[in-house]
Amino acid sequence: MIAPFTLNLPQGLLVVEPIAPLAELEAEATSAELLSVEGITATSRRAERLAWRRALRRREGAECEVSYSEQGAPQISNSRFSHISVSHCADCVAVLLAESQCGVDVERVERNFERVASRYISPRERELSPDGRTAAAIWCAKEALYKMQGRAGVDFLRDMEILAIDFEQGVMSAMLSGVGRVEMGVLQPDAEHILVYTK
Repeated sequence: MIAPFTLNLPQGLLVVEPIAPLAELEAEATSAELLSVEGITATSRRAERLAWRRALRRREGAECEVSYSEQGAPQISNSRFSHISVSHCADCVAVLLAESQCGVDVERVERNFERVASRYISPRERELSPDGRTAAAIWCAKEALYKMQGRAGVDFLRDMEILAIDFEQGVMSAMLSGVGRVEMGVLQPDAEHILVYTK
């Protein structure tokens, strides 16, 4: 299980926490949080939503409110930050809070990214690094960029290009159509997870 951690960033805050058992999350949830999962019947989906909402409440307080954009992306108000991005995998959640549009993605490294690589990795991007984590990092980066862009119809090959990956330094850079160059952080907090976030 991933250990919880918080990174203070120059323009925001990154919070990563394991997903607790649903009964624990429901017992701790506020009425607004319980209302947000009212129509969700799948246990895992309920736990994911309550886990990231709890992580947010613990950092920003119960007065922080969550709503959703037309595209279904979370939005926050009554927070010291103006933007939020959320990601989850089977056993953990990541919440990125920032002063400007942002994106985060966390995945389990065991996932078979090569199965769909032709849909999101260009031949040039394949040459960026011989590291076995490259396909996972590029997937996470493009998911984070998609969330940052905040609109439907963004193509992972046409509208995004990863320019550089440095696992040693924990940095990536990308070009995003309509935005320009985006600097990103890449982390492997444990042997089972990889995470990319916009800076």
